[in-house]
Amino acid sequence: MSKLVSAGELASIEPLIEAYPFKPYRNYRVLSRRRQDDVQRAELKGALDAAGGFGVVADGDGTRAAAIVRPLPWDSGFFEIPMARLFLVHDADTDRAALHRIVAAALAAARERGLQHLSVRVDVADAEAIQALEDAGFRMMDALATYVYPLKRPAPEAGKDMGLLRLYQPEDREQILDITREAYRGFRGRYHLDPHLPRDRSDELYVEWAKKSCDGEWADVVLVTENGKGELHGWASYRQIEPVSTVGGTPIRGGGLGACRRDKPGAYAGLLRAATVRIHGGGAVTEMQTQIFNFATIRLYEAVETQFVRADYTLHAWLGGEP
Repeated sequence: MSKLVSAGELASIEPLIEAYPFKPYRNYRVLSRRRQDDVQRAELKGALDAAGGFGVVADGDGTRAAAIVRPLPWDSGFFEIPMARLFLVHDADTDRAALHRIVAAALAAARERGLQHLSVRVDVADAEAIQALEDAGFRMMDALATYVYPLKRPAPEAGKDMGLLRLYQPEDREQILDITREAYRGFRGRYHLDPHLPRDRSDELYVEWAKKSCDGEWADVVLVTENGKGELHGWASYRQIEPVSTVGGTPIRGGGLGACRRDKPGAYAGLLRAATVRIHGGGAVTEMQTQIFNFATIRLYEAVETQFVRADYTLHAWLGGEP
């Protein structure tokens, strides 16, 4: 049995918050279990309270699970496809069949609302949820590794930078967009690997991300390296990650985009180190994410002595007809 829940009905999901065994921040060693519950609660509440957000709750036969769907207005407008994100939570005893039923119910409700594309990020350890999602038609599009530099350690030693490292200036914008456009053309990320999303729009998404970073919408800080004459080698950005920073009580910063000229790949090492030093000096945990198979970038993370704390799969489901 399942029932729909909407804004203001978080109480239907509350029992799962403490029981959910795969909370994203459980290995960061900076949030207590209570704080982890608070962050999970805030994320689910935000999804339910969003315009068009809803949840499906299963409660019976000793199993408990919920699927919450949050529409993605920016993504929907950019790709011109009604898109949403799904959050799946359950207790440790929920079996694959029960999870499959709750996912199927959420997909049916999403179709009724005209949604055509759903994405979900799930911890790699949550095998039952992954199998249930695949049973329901989701396909894996990406695998992410997350590293952090904790506050309790001294700041990393400054490294030898390639060129002049400095803060972004408005006159850097066009170079940043050109570098990003070239760096992410044909990139094998979750958008490019989804056959239902146009390849040219997937390329352009990263350019839009760079624009919004330069404009301060999707980044708090943008760093660049240049040759001393204004020609950029590369750039990197970061922001304060929410709701975990506010609700969890420990600021975590990262989650930004960056890119280098193809002939200046070494510039990224200096950008990552400089960002880590700045974030640490500002009293926050540094978070870095890349694809699990991006060994070159992972080696840069390891060179800064970050710690591996999390791995996630991203899966997509197509609910519409043939594109």
